[in-house]
Amino acid sequence: MIDLKIIRELLDRYSAGTALPHEQELIERWLRENELPDNEWARLDPENREHWIKEMGEELLKHASERTGSPDATIRQGLPWHRRFYFHLAAASVIMLIATGSWYFMRGMRKDIPVAKKTEEVIKNDVAPGSNKAVLTLADGGTVVLDDANNGVLTSQGSTEVRKRGNELVYSQEQNSSAIHIPVFNTLTTPRGGQYNLVLPDGSHVWLNAASTVKYPVAFVGDSRIVEVKGEVYFEVASFIRSGKKVPFRVKVLSEKNEQKSLIEVMGTHFNINAYDEEASVNTTLLEGKVKVSSGMESHTDFAVLKPGQQAQVSNRDGAIKIVKDADIDEAVAWKNGLFMMSGADISVVLRKLARWYDVDIIYEKGMPKGKITGDIPRNMLLSEVLKVMKLSGIQCRIEGKKLIVGS
Repeated sequence: MIDLKIIRELLDRYSAGTALPHEQELIERWLRENELPDNEWARLDPENREHWIKEMGEELLKHASERTGSPDATIRQGLPWHRRFYFHLAAASVIMLIATGSWYFMRGMRKDIPVAKKTEEVIKNDVAPGSNKAVLTLADGGTVVLDDANNGVLTSQGSTEVRKRGNELVYSQEQNSSAIHIPVFNTLTTPRGGQYNLVLPDGSHVWLNAASTVKYPVAFVGDSRIVEVKGEVYFEVASFIRSGKKVPFRVKVLSEKNEQKSLIEVMGTHFNINAYDEEASVNTTLLEGKVKVSSGMESHTDFAVLKPGQQAQVSNRDGAIKIVKDADIDEAVAWKNGLFMMSGADISVVLRKLARWYDVDIIYEKGMPKGKITGDIPRNMLLSEVLKVMKLSGIQCRIEGKKLIVGS
């Protein structure tokens, strides 16, 4: 249920003249939407005020229910560049505004969402969101901390030049070069609280989420392109032709113990792989093109060929493959687009996402909470702001240093 106290407090501040400018703008737009004069709220008697507040709360639940099909769903915000659905202006905006105190949306027009302050400026007992950081491990074992490195050429390996370009690591391979005959591998690793982008020597683009790894050759030689991944990675694979033939692209999905969990054969495509060991399955979600997904376990020799909009779930327990024919594509790649997007997600799954992105340890005081949550939350918010939003779903959490304590 919606906490009506949130709406009541905001309207009372507006009536008293103490609302912040953006809060005042929201309320005035809401009043105009409902043809209620700006000064009428202050003149309403307590009984009528409560009636109006309850109607506002019911409308919030109605709009959330229409989107999610769940009568007790929490508010989901629409973004024009992501999902083209919009809730009623002030109904959705007021809840999220007062919950976070910092951001809102109006009629599908995306307002600037303030990025959290730098770590040294974060208020006491709060946690800043993750940022662009990663470590590059070279073939000789040497490492480069990319968030400390300057833009420009970092190293050259055979015919391949490695360059840092903002939050992206770019490999440039000379075409038809024979400088490297035996594959030489580099590894890009993001820590918890990190993310990074990579351009492979064939021009393929790769996005790494927090606590993820990609191992790849500095130059693609031979008749195939093979990379290895752990964690969560999004690929946009480029076509690569050698001697008049297309060179296939394959992704080996490994566990933290380097055991193969899945094999993905790519036919020129965009897809996301979520392969964290702590999750129930390796989820491969296809956006464009075609992929063949196989289990990495000897007990399962079956495979699945995905079409756009489908997801293959390879069980981390026994390697069985399940196909979701109408997968939530937006939710699968939300992390890449700067969001936590949840469509009836298990609370435990959401908390693990927060743990990886904010680099905190989850402590359950009363056991792992059950239930599901629906909503969109920007990934650039302070952890305390995220917890205020989650509190609307009845999830009680508090921050103690680098620990996230979950009550119920």
